[in-house]
Amino acid sequence: MSVSKALLAAVLLSASSVSAQDVYDTFTVNCNRLTTQRRDPIVSFGSPTSDHVHAVVGGTNFKADTTNEDAINSKATTCDKILDNSIYWVPQLYHINDDGRYELVTHIGSAIYYQNRACDYEEGRTSCPSIKTNFAAALPAGLRMLSGDKDLRTFNQSDITQRAINHHCVGPVDEETNSLPVAHCNIIRAQVTFPPCWDGINLDSDDHKSHMAFPAIGEFHGGVCPKSHPIAVIQLFFEFNFDTAKYTDRNFVFAQGDKTGYGFHGDFINGWVDLEKLGDAHRTCTGAQGVNAVACSLNVGADGSPGHASNQSPEVEPPNEEIGFNGPLDALPNNKIPTGDTPQAKLSSRVFPRDY
Repeated sequence: MSVSKALLAAVLLSASSVSAQDVYDTFTVNCNRLTTQRRDPIVSFGSPTSDHVHAVVGGTNFKADTTNEDAINSKATTCDKILDNSIYWVPQLYHINDDGRYELVTHIGSAIYYQNRACDYEEGRTSCPSIKTNFAAALPAGLRMLSGDKDLRTFNQSDITQRAINHHCVGPVDEETNSLPVAHCNIIRAQVTFPPCWDGINLDSDDHKSHMAFPAIGEFHGGVCPKSHPIAVIQLFFEFNFDTAKYTDRNFVFAQGDKTGYGFHGDFINGWVDLEKLGDAHRTCTGAQGVNAVACSLNVGADGSPGHASNQSPEVEPPNEEIGFNGPLDALPNNKIPTGDTPQAKLSSRVFPRDY
C-alpha cells in the first residue's frame, strides 16, 4: 500500500518546523513534483535526453536548454514561495523487483532548506559570528551548481563532499545513513547539502562544482569560507521524498545505476525573481511564525502570505520515452547497469544539516 496521507502530512509538517533556539536561520521551500524525465540542463545542456532519469520540482520552464533567465520567467512553480522559480532536481529512485524488473518509486514531494550558516573569509578568522548578526548573501543571479557525484559507490568519511549526501528513513525506524537505508522505511528521504562558499566570480564551472566550496573551518552548521571561495551565500539543503512503504526488501537503485546511495546528487538553477527579498529573508523571517511573520520579505502574495505548493506541468513536453510510469521496466532507462552493493548494515555517519 502507498504511504498514507496522514504520514505524508507529518513529513511535510516536520520539513516546515524550525528550532526556536536561535534567530530563524532556516526557511523552507516546500514543493510538489513537477516532472520525472531524462533531461539535465546543467550537465547535459541542450541534449534531448541526459544520462539518467531525474525527479524535478520548481519552476515550470524545465527543458533541455533551460537558462537561469528561462527559470525566472517560468509561468508557474510547484513550490510554495511566490518569488521562487528556481528548479531543483535529483536522480529518480527505482526498486528492483523479484523478477529483476525495475519499478519506478513514487516521488511524493520535496523540501528545500535555505540556511544562514557560513561566513565570509577574513584573514585570521577561525569562527563565524552569531547568526543573529551574520547574514550570508543571497544566491547570486545566474548561479548554477551541482552537489554530489553520480559515480560514487564507496564512502570516505573524511570527505565533506561525500558526507553532504545522506538518506533519512521515515517509518518504524527513524535513522539517517550515508548509504541507502537498511531498515524498512515508509519514506526514503534522499538528502543533499550544497556548498555555501562562492568564488565571487563564476556562476558555473566545467564540473558545475568548482566555483563553490564547503567552509575551510567548520562544517554544515556554519563555518568560515576558504580564501579561494571567500563569499558566504545561503546554503541549500534538498530533501526528496520517495514512497517506499510497500517494499519489504532493500533492493533499491537510483536511476544512474547506484545501488549504494553514495552516488545521490542534486542540481540547482537559481530562478529567484527578487534576490533582494531573498537576501532579506533571514533578517525578516524571524520568530515562531517564520515565513508567516508579517514582516517576512517572502510574504508577497495578494493576501500577505507566501502561497502553497501546487501541481503544475512542465511548459515543454518531456522526452517521449518509457521510464516506468506504465509499469516495471526490463532495464533502467538508458540501459544503466546497477553497480555497487545493496546496503546490508547501518553505517553510523549521521549529519545534521538542519535544526529541528
